[in-house]
Amino acid sequence: MSAAVLLGLWAVLTAVALPPLLAGARWTRRAPVLGVVTWLALGLSAVSSVALTVRQMIDPAPHHHAGLLHLCGLSPEAVSGTAPAAAALVLLYPAARLLHSLGTAHRGRRRHRALLDLAAHRGRVPGALLLDHPTPTIYCLPGRHARIVVSRGALAALTPPQLAAALAHERAHLTGRHHLAACVAEAVAGTFGRLPLGRLVSAEVRTLLEMAADDRALRSHTPRALATAMGVVAAGLAPATALTAGHQALARIERLAQHRPAPRPLLALTAAAPAGLAGLPLLLVCLPHLT
Repeated sequence: MSAAVLLGLWAVLTAVALPPLLAGARWTRRAPVLGVVTWLALGLSAVSSVALTVRQMIDPAPHHHAGLLHLCGLSPEAVSGTAPAAAALVLLYPAARLLHSLGTAHRGRRRHRALLDLAAHRGRVPGALLLDHPTPTIYCLPGRHARIVVSRGALAALTPPQLAAALAHERAHLTGRHHLAACVAEAVAGTFGRLPLGRLVSAEVRTLLEMAADDRALRSHTPRALATAMGVVAAGLAPATALTAGHQALARIERLAQHRPAPRPLLALTAAAPAGLAGLPLLLVCLPHLT
């Protein structure tokens, strides 16, 4: 079977068949950081397999040379011509989507920061801005000029341990730079449109990022305090570019109620999944040259 056929089949698997299976996997909820990496690796694998399929369809002839790059047909001599140019054009679209996603998020955060500078002020919560609004709301605006925002309603509704747990959750978003992973997922979603990968990746990654921030907060706060806090702020309003403790609150509260860290054997077994997903398209290119 030719490399182009194998790559095409893998592109269909990564964009159509695998996303629903990954979306229903319990292990991603138990190891959310690994789940995020796996989703992004799945997106990378889908993009690269489509690009390599185009390249192989245009130039399927094997290149018999020594060395790994020669073996895979990726030497400087082998990649000159129409085939690599076509593959590069395929890669330009997701790259443009990523730049668009990053730019849109940056402009949205900048506008909202300008509004906060007018409407919010430093309150009695260290490191956070106080918003004079009765609805309980806590969220963060990531980026170079990060902000954590707490409404007056949240201060009135939450006990000190609950407030501390919610703030730890938001700080986990900022220190983990979760907004970058969210932007990459948005770019993958825009690239694959109505295909299962396009429909599922952004929402799944966003939910897993919230769970990852929950796990970080649980290092110093109780599940009860965090679950109560996210239930209180679940109805709060936040801009689309923000990361908020109330996102997918019900599913996360249920997770906290039966929270058990993923066992090390499970982590070791599934840690190979992202590397395998990302590297398989290159292996499929190499296979015809190895036989």
